[in-house]
Amino acid sequence: MDPTAAFKLNTIRIVRNGVLSVHVLSLYEWLELLPTEVELIYPSRWNSIKLAYLLCRYYNLLLWPVVIYAYAGDHTAQTCSKLTQTVTSLLLPMQLFAPAVMLMRAYAFAGRRLRVLVLLLLFYAALVGIDIWFFCFNASNLPDLTYAILGGTGCFPDYPEGNGNQRLVIALSASLVMDLVSLSIIILYCVQIRSTQGSLGRIFISQGLGSFAIVLGVHAIALGLYFSPRTLYNGIGLPYILVISNLMACRLILDLRRKALPTDEEILRRHSLIVDQAIDGSDLWVIGRDTP
Repeated sequence: MDPTAAFKLNTIRIVRNGVLSVHVLSLYEWLELLPTEVELIYPSRWNSIKLAYLLCRYYNLLLWPVVIYAYAGDHTAQTCSKLTQTVTSLLLPMQLFAPAVMLMRAYAFAGRRLRVLVLLLLFYAALVGIDIWFFCFNASNLPDLTYAILGGTGCFPDYPEGNGNQRLVIALSASLVMDLVSLSIIILYCVQIRSTQGSLGRIFISQGLGSFAIVLGVHAIALGLYFSPRTLYNGIGLPYILVISNLMACRLILDLRRKALPTDEEILRRHSLIVDQAIDGSDLWVIGRDTP
């Protein structure tokens, strides 16, 4: 077999395994955090953050079996000529949910200032436009010869064909820029008001930076593959990027919500501390009054 063809077939196998792996990761993450989700998300009133959490969590879980069917199943070239573009378009929201969470957090931490919101919305609108251009148009199929040789394979885009590689790099770079803008606003605002001394500031700086570092690392590895001479590896990292960014957004929301809504034990501990401080202050006042 031609080395290039063999390499491409190996890439198909890697992509299929990756699609299955990230779905297992999503299920594990969901089951692990489900008790926390029931405690903190379900009883809360409906707002943009609750909606964002549910979209980040459940759109992925509901869509991914369809992705597995398309990518891991054995289909003909005729089937994939229709299915590839449809499934690729359905992936679009997964690239937009996590940046939306970061946008809302940045806007809230910046004191809901209008100029900050306008700046964030401009970058987000550019991200939406770029992602629509990438996900919803011109998703190239594998060559018909590949399906003939294998007797059928998965319906995933062949990014090295045409300008798919360049479009993918632009789309991923736009997501990185959007996250970087949101995170920079939060850090600058925290430094300005020194809110990192507060509980929410500490939670976001620790968890937010950690979440961003994980997503950044996945993006960096994926982009490294796109710029490597072995361009047939293009597209391998996309399932990880789409899923992991949403999982990190869910964790960030839960961490912030838990700190904003303390448990009964935490409330009791805080009340006890307030009472102890009040008693100590009262004793000092009496001593100061009675002492000549």
